[in-house]
Amino acid sequence: MADLAPPPVGLPEPATSDQLVEFGVEATSQWRRVLRRFLRHRLALASLIVLLVLVVASFMGGTLARYRYDDLTADFSTGPSLRHWFGTDTIGHDTFAQVLRGARRSLLVAFLVAALSTSFGALIGALAGYYRGIIDLILMRFTDLFLTIPTLAVLLVVAARYRGQSGNWLAISFVIAAFAWMPLARVVRGIFLSLREREFVEAARALGANDRRIILRHLLPNSLGPIIVNATLLVGTAIVIETALSFLGFGIAPPDTSLGRLVAEGAVASRTRWWLFYMPGLYLVLISLCINFVGDGLRDAIDPQQKRVRA
Repeated sequence: MADLAPPPVGLPEPATSDQLVEFGVEATSQWRRVLRRFLRHRLALASLIVLLVLVVASFMGGTLARYRYDDLTADFSTGPSLRHWFGTDTIGHDTFAQVLRGARRSLLVAFLVAALSTSFGALIGALAGYYRGIIDLILMRFTDLFLTIPTLAVLLVVAARYRGQSGNWLAISFVIAAFAWMPLARVVRGIFLSLREREFVEAARALGANDRRIILRHLLPNSLGPIIVNATLLVGTAIVIETALSFLGFGIAPPDTSLGRLVAEGAVASRTRWWLFYMPGLYLVLISLCINFVGDGLRDAIDPQQKRVRA
C-alpha cells in the first residue's frame, strides 16, 4: 500500500489563539465585537448611563426621598424647593417621592411585559421557523388572529374589569404582553427559516443532535441579537401603553401610583401648578427616550452588515 502523500510544503498551519495573543493579536468573539461597537455609539452609551441612574433611583425611592409616596405633609401645593424637590400636591404629598414610586411601578410593568412577550414570541417563532409545514401554518395563522384583535379595546375592557383592585398592575401587564409578542414571533420565524439550512445545522443533525438541542444550542444563540433588540424596544412600548391606560383612568389603582397616573392627575392643574404635570412627564420622557436610544445602539452594534456605528 502506497504511503500517504506528505503535507504540502510551504503552507503555514493556522495560528492558535495562544499564538495570536503572543503576537499581539487578540482573538475576539462575536459578542465582544458587539460590545465594542456599542461602546463606540456615544448616544446609546450615554442613554444607558442615564437609564441606569433613573432605574436605580426609582427602585431606591425610599432611600433617596425624604418622605414616602403616601405621606401627608403640612406643605400644600408648594413649588419645587430644597425641602420638596418636585414640590407637593394639593393634600401635601411629596411629588418627588410619588414620581419615584410611579416610575418603579411603571418599570415593573414594562419589564414584566418585555419578559413575557419576548419569551412567548421567540418560542412561537422558533417552532414555526424550524418545523415549517403544518406547524408553521397553524402558528402563523394564530399570530395573524391576534394581530386582527383591537389591542386598545381589549386593554380597556380588562383594565375596567380590575379597576380599583389592589394588584391590578399584574393583570394589566399580562394583557399588554398578550398583544405584544406577534412582531417578534415573525422576526424569529424568518431568522430560523434562514438558519435551519446552514451547514452547522446539517453537521449537528449528522452528529445525532435532536431537534431540541439544535434549537436551544445552535439556532437560538444565533438569533439572540434581534431578540435582545426587540425586547429592549418592548420595554419602552409597554411604558407608553401603561401610561396611556393610566391617563384614561384605567391604569394602576390608588393608593398605588404610576407615571401615567401622575401625569393624568397633574394635567388638570398644569397651568397653576406646573410641577405636578411636568416633573412626572419629564421623568417619563427621559426613560422612554433612553430606552429607544439604547435599542437603536444595540441594533447598530449587533447588525453584522453595519460598517460604521452612528455616533
